Amino acid sequence: MTHEEKIQKLNYYAQAWYSTSQADALHEAIFRGQGFGKFADRCKEEAEEELEEAKKCTARVVDLGGTPEYGFIDHPIFNDPKELLEHWAKVNPAGVEDLNKLADSCDGDVVTRGLFEKFAADEEEHVAWVCQHLKLIEKLGYDNYLLEMMDI
Repeated sequence: MTHEEKIQKLNYYAQAWYSTSQADALHEAIFRGQGFGKFADRCKEEAEEELEEAKKCTARVVDLGGTPEYGFIDHPIFNDPKELLEHWAKVNPAGVEDLNKLADSCDGDVVTRGLFEKFAADEEEHVAWVCQHLKLIEKLGYDNYLLEMMDI
């Protein structure tokens, strides 16, 4: 990967994670308002983690002598926890694969490679959590799962 391509990818991921962070903050508000505080807490954790990842990408762009780019990538907003989980189950595995490929292409740049590897590991953890919760829904039934996600 060239120096310019690296900066371009970092800027893309910064924009993606700034946008995803905002979407997950909205999900937190929606699900907390519905009484699903435990699920909302996870959305909040995701929003905070994604914001930190975006900041790390932006800082690395600056460290590499590039110019951070401002932008927004549209993300769907869900009013149903299961629909959000199913969406995450579709998009996140592809993100892990892309991040691992990016890490592998960072020959000679251990800092950027380390960032992409850490991002991939974080996404793998998120995918595992999503799969676990989809299995819980299957095992418990959706209504019982929702009861578990409430603050009661």
